[in-house]
Amino acid sequence: MRQRDPFGQALASLRAALEDGLAPGQHLSVVDIAASLGLSTSPVREALSRLCGEGLVEDRRGLGYFTRATPLEDVLGLLDLEAAHVRLAALCVPAAQPRDGSDAAVEAWIDDLADACDNQPLVESLVRVRRRLAPLRRLNGPTKAAGPVPGSDVEAYYARWRTAATGLASRIRRIDPDQSKYTRNIV
Repeated sequence: MRQRDPFGQALASLRAALEDGLAPGQHLSVVDIAASLGLSTSPVREALSRLCGEGLVEDRRGLGYFTRATPLEDVLGLLDLEAAHVRLAALCVPAAQPRDGSDAAVEAWIDDLADACDNQPLVESLVRVRRRLAPLRRLNGPTKAAGPVPGSDVEAYYARWRTAATGLASRIRRIDPDQSKYTRNIV
């Protein structure tokens, strides 16, 4: 049976793959993606073009599509933007601070905060920023406490991630593509 929305299928599949953690800087072969989804290349190109417009994928003219590489400045900017969103959401929602200062507790608290916040544009922006940071966080794993940081557990969380960002940005530059179904580059 023929697909009713091949563009939607390609877009949803690519979004899921990006959210599941395709490493930054990986080549995305249109032909391979189309073959793995059983689609023609046109809806895959359209989906990749949409993701380029959203800043999740890069179109390097003459080379193809790549997952977005993230330089140190972008990582730090995303962390600062996420922290600002969290501070604003905390003003909208009277919520207790996280149980402890661990990454898991702070991230669960941020998720709860986003669920409880009724400022829809703020929540949507926070979700987009967190989606952009998710693959980077998976590459680094949980951060380790680097000593006492004055202030709240949330401030300490962002201080740890800012410290880890330098190493993370240099790791991203050295990543070799894994054998993802979207990066085989079979010709």
